[in-house]
Amino acid sequence: MKGKLLTTFGFILGALYASAQSFTPGNLAVYRYGNGTAALGNSVTVPVFIDEYTPSLVLVKSRAIPSTDNGANLKFTGLGRDGTSKYVDEGISTLSQDGKYLTIFGYNQIVGGAVPSTSNGLVVGVIAADGSFNSTTTLSNDPTTGMGSPRSAVFDGTADIWANGSQNGIQYTTLGATTSTRISTAQSAAKSLAIAKASVSGTYSANRLYVANGGVNSLYSGTSKSELAFAIPLPKTSTTFDISAPFTSVIAANQVAIVSILGRTIIYVADDANSTIRRYYLSTDGSGLGTYTAFTDATNFNNIKSITASVGGTSGSNTLVNVYATTWGDNGTGAGTSKLLKFTDAYATATLTTNSSATFATSASITSITAPTNTLFKSVSFVPSGSTAIGTAVLPVNLTSFNGKKSGDNVILNWATLSEQNNSYFDVLRSGNGKEFTSIGKVTGNGNSNSKINYSFTDKSPEFGANYYHLNQVDFNGKSTASETVAVNFGFAEDMVMLLSPLSDNTGVSITVDSPAIIEGKVIIYSISGQQSAAIEVKLEKGKNSFNIPAKLQPGVYVVNLNTAKGTISQKISLK
Repeated sequence: MKGKLLTTFGFILGALYASAQSFTPGNLAVYRYGNGTAALGNSVTVPVFIDEYTPSLVLVKSRAIPSTDNGANLKFTGLGRDGTSKYVDEGISTLSQDGKYLTIFGYNQIVGGAVPSTSNGLVVGVIAADGSFNSTTTLSNDPTTGMGSPRSAVFDGTADIWANGSQNGIQYTTLGATTSTRISTAQSAAKSLAIAKASVSGTYSANRLYVANGGVNSLYSGTSKSELAFAIPLPKTSTTFDISAPFTSVIAANQVAIVSILGRTIIYVADDANSTIRRYYLSTDGSGLGTYTAFTDATNFNNIKSITASVGGTSGSNTLVNVYATTWGDNGTGAGTSKLLKFTDAYATATLTTNSSATFATSASITSITAPTNTLFKSVSFVPSGSTAIGTAVLPVNLTSFNGKKSGDNVILNWATLSEQNNSYFDVLRSGNGKEFTSIGKVTGNGNSNSKINYSFTDKSPEFGANYYHLNQVDFNGKSTASETVAVNFGFAEDMVMLLSPLSDNTGVSITVDSPAIIEGKVIIYSISGQQSAAIEVKLEKGKNSFNIPAKLQPGVYVVNLNTAKGTISQKISLK
């Protein structure tokens, strides 16, 4: 079904976002492969999405990148796996140096097609903050002169684009062009590109093109042979790339993130081959990299691919940097899961000139979410901000009026369309964890329409706690488009009733729980100071459940928590 949908999206369990197309400044953009309904196939192209998350990793909405031609805009897809089932080294998204435009790089091919080997086989997508999208720029994927796998592209915010693939170096082109110029000689298969922000100083100045080259000394600056020069125009013709500041060890840099703190430049490197994040800081004169610190976490950093960072304020005497990363989990042939990660790096501001003054968040403080089944988080950046009208097309925010609410014993879902083309039906899917979805019903579409149509579906058997819903819109030819996901909290705090009373001589607490469903949990008693005093595991039946927690308790106020997979309720009790 083609056509724009309504523009108000309510995300239950939290925030309400007023604008359908526009990104919210400060949020994250995760470039995702796959719609979750089918496994990523070998040697065939798959649909791709931009998922918007809050800085605390809460999903706001998903935007589908159009996979069919639309006016001057070309189709855009990614390669799920190669012929041996391995994930493909491609799909690094980038921000322009002014933060206004998000750039992605993919295939000029429909979903389910083979990798094109034509002179226009690759396509660059540029996205503005208002959700407008431009995919009019093509590059060659000819077997001899083409770029191979589309690894990354970066837009300078005006007209110029630099792109790199798995072969034939870095190419320069302009927005809407169909030809390009190779500007590199030594960088044949770089991993990713970036243009330094204007706030970065010294060797790592603005208007320099940085290349994570995936090997020894893998950060290159391609604007001048002088390591200390800055404000030099970005290269548009063949150039010799200089090693402006060699790394001090053999690493495989997949992407870098550069931030500035009080005039000092900090560089985070996603070292994918070693499942490591490396943090470098400039030497005090700004001329080169100082001692690095390597942070290895086999669980969280396995096959780390993309990284971005921003200064996140202060905490006491520390300056904070929020670091975000995406991982594959493995190379695609194992059981690893793709993740989006967040941690906070804290620097003792007064003594930032020494590496030993900086502390790094331990693995215990890493926040992560797992990509939905049959999808892959390729990369992460911040959303574009402060830009409009990069193209005539607008990224479809699928079913932006899609919402749900609890109504008695049911959940009612509502959505609307403004136009439809070949719309056969909507498949309604539900999940208890937001990952594995099961079809719970179908709603017939209206075929072809140019007027507003409202739809509704009633889930008469929602699960206790959080219920996640999305829709698959299916055309008459069988082609489907997945919507974003909405969540409805069906009961818990408002439906779970807990009554407390002290046992004689303060020997424990008697608890009665009226539960709307069968559920397991843990009851913990804390003193008012937060010290745990007692705990037991419980399995609640639907209806009234009574049990005692024996514990020798001193007179005072206590907090009783009932923790379950669906939520937590708390209640105080005073013992005399």
